[in-house]
Amino acid sequence: MLESTLSYLFVGENSGPKPGGALCPLTPSRQCDSVWGVTASVPELVPYGESIRIPQARDVRVTERVRAVIDHPDFQRLRRVRQLGPTHLVYPGAVHTRFEHSIGAYGAVQRFVTSLLRNPTFASSARENDILAVLAGGLCHDIGHYPFAHSLEALHRRGRETPRHEDLAGLLIRRGIGDILKRSWGVDPERVIRLIQWKREQHTDPLDRVLSSVLSSAIDADKMDYLERDSAHLGVPYGQSFDASRLIGSLTLNEREDALAIHAKGKIPAEMFIFSRYMMFSETYWHHTVRTASVMVEGALADHVTRLQPDVDVLTEHLLRMGDDEFLVSIRGDAPDDSVAARLLHRMTGDQRLLYKRLTTYSRVYQEEEKRAAYERLYALEGDGLDEVMKAIGERLGTLCGIAVRPGDVLVDTPPRDKDHPETVDVCYSGVRGKKSYPLHELSGVVAGVHRDFVQVVKKIRVFVSPELAKRARTMQHRVEEAILEVVLA
Repeated sequence: MLESTLSYLFVGENSGPKPGGALCPLTPSRQCDSVWGVTASVPELVPYGESIRIPQARDVRVTERVRAVIDHPDFQRLRRVRQLGPTHLVYPGAVHTRFEHSIGAYGAVQRFVTSLLRNPTFASSARENDILAVLAGGLCHDIGHYPFAHSLEALHRRGRETPRHEDLAGLLIRRGIGDILKRSWGVDPERVIRLIQWKREQHTDPLDRVLSSVLSSAIDADKMDYLERDSAHLGVPYGQSFDASRLIGSLTLNEREDALAIHAKGKIPAEMFIFSRYMMFSETYWHHTVRTASVMVEGALADHVTRLQPDVDVLTEHLLRMGDDEFLVSIRGDAPDDSVAARLLHRMTGDQRLLYKRLTTYSRVYQEEEKRAAYERLYALEGDGLDEVMKAIGERLGTLCGIAVRPGDVLVDTPPRDKDHPETVDVCYSGVRGKKSYPLHELSGVVAGVHRDFVQVVKKIRVFVSPELAKRARTMQHRVEEAILEVVLA
């Protein structure tokens, strides 16, 4: 049993046993003993026993204490929260949930940790409670997600107070799941919360920085799961275009030993991973029709929050009781018949799919100076500024097209700002003189290009309008585009 377990741990991510029958790629053999000592004390890393089957035909090893977390009502609630919000209105298969992804991310953390235990520094410093803390972080990293969280969180740019799902993760862990982690896992719930919520640089302990980067970095367990999972459910190949086994097998620590890095053999898989993420954002997550559905939800939620100004704690409890469809129906039921929320959600609920249409697009890559200026102007807007621009565009289009344009008939979709500086990962070389590591984007024109194109090309700003207005406006497309440009730059 010991031999078969070590074979899984140290050979499963590589091409086969090492010469001479050694099962551990590290020498001397005491490294195997050290690693096995940690692994044997963490049954969640042992590759046999009870498991949960999730797509794509993957078994995720679970123990009784893992089951206790999964069976908790706060975790079961994630079954009613779709992973990709309104994306199913464009890609019918996108009905998978945060519940499925959370189990998948936990399984990815298992694989990451198993690979890292081959690193002498990590193996000698990581103890049972360290491993369990990052496993718990992977399992619970999305516990605070609620229906259309990203759309509601975007309202902060408009000055509306709405809950952040990272903050709610701490709330939910402290009020219930934390007792399971403390009693059955022997893990400090506050440490798990910090691993979920804090950026790597905020941690003072080097090991916690490493564990944090397993959960959130350029190449982390969360991204590895959602890229493959979303791609499979959406029916596109982009998120499955990287060699996951080779990439996981190349994991190591950076020179400072406080973050994930990759061996040189993992350079190509890492390029493929980063390019896969770029393609998923370009072709699916930020596809113009997906963004149409998202900005309609955001507009309805903005109207609801502005009109009712609910207490953030009351809103939080409301969100945590509902799934996606329940929440939209609830918002529509609370909205006056002619409100923005009612008119937008009428097109998206009750078996309706009448999405807004794209009228014009701005990008930093455009050659026209005015269009680039319009992009920067819209991108910089805060608070009520964006609402004022949408109102002004609506008034101008109403005059130009000779029809009444109501509030909410024009929606401007601006991309989130948190992806302006794509992350990188160090590539480490052994047995060389001089510099032993380089950031991947310095070694790879592919990755450097992805970083540039993500900001310049993929992060588009679009103006969407109701189908009725779009039909009229498209008969005079050139004049309409000029009018919108004048309003934005005014």
